[in-house]
Amino acid sequence: MRNYFKINYIESILLIVGFTALNFFNIIIRKLLIYVNLPENMIFSISYTLPFIFLFIFISHQAQKKNIFIDLSMKLSPWYIYCIIFFMMLCMIIINEYISSLVPREGPILGNMYKEIEEFIKEEIKNPIPFFSTTILLAPICEEVLFRGIILNGMLKNKIHPIKAILFSSFLFGLTHMNPWQFVGGMIIGSFIGFIYFITSSIIDCILLHVFNNAFAIFTTFFFMKNEDPLFSKEGNMNIVLILIMSFIIIMSGGIFLFKKKSKI
Repeated sequence: MRNYFKINYIESILLIVGFTALNFFNIIIRKLLIYVNLPENMIFSISYTLPFIFLFIFISHQAQKKNIFIDLSMKLSPWYIYCIIFFMMLCMIIINEYISSLVPREGPILGNMYKEIEEFIKEEIKNPIPFFSTTILLAPICEEVLFRGIILNGMLKNKIHPIKAILFSSFLFGLTHMNPWQFVGGMIIGSFIGFIYFITSSIIDCILLHVFNNAFAIFTTFFFMKNEDPLFSKEGNMNIVLILIMSFIIIMSGGIFLFKKKSKI
């Protein structure tokens, strides 16, 4: 019988603390990459990926030393499941966009933070290939392996209640983004992807949903840069309410259907 990787609340927090510490070294890593005259368009991708690589090497080494198996299922779900979960994800994105838009973007603290994020995106988007490949491909793979494949999966294997495990792993996922807007998104989108992982046990499904979410976010950022909330302006409040209600009904209906199908997927 295999000895599966398990993790509790404290170990999950320590893992993320270690990951955050590694991310602070990105400043040094970026300077080193610049010093060795690495092309600027590669620096963003490499500096983003390295903390994940170091963390995965450490976890793999510890698991190998203790003869523990990390169960990262790469199975694909039936085609109709993808139709349902991607439609549900679109509804989750709509709800997330609305709730995130309620977080203030002005003021001495949040205003400056939001401007810094905007400036960072404008600077990085000047090198579109590494920016898009990192945001749409590398980030979903690295983040899903860590937060769903290792943390959520490890908590579920540790017999922690699925709702608690999903919410806690999503909370940590939101925290690592280190700003209130993405924290909200991390909690909302992360909880949905966590639910899908609980249903399908497939890290591939999580990665595909994350790719879809990030691609949608980049698309709206790129094409609506001048319009802060293209989906939710102050006009047409009734339409917004109807869209949100419909999205919520679709998510609830899809969730109930998937939960009933869990044993057959």
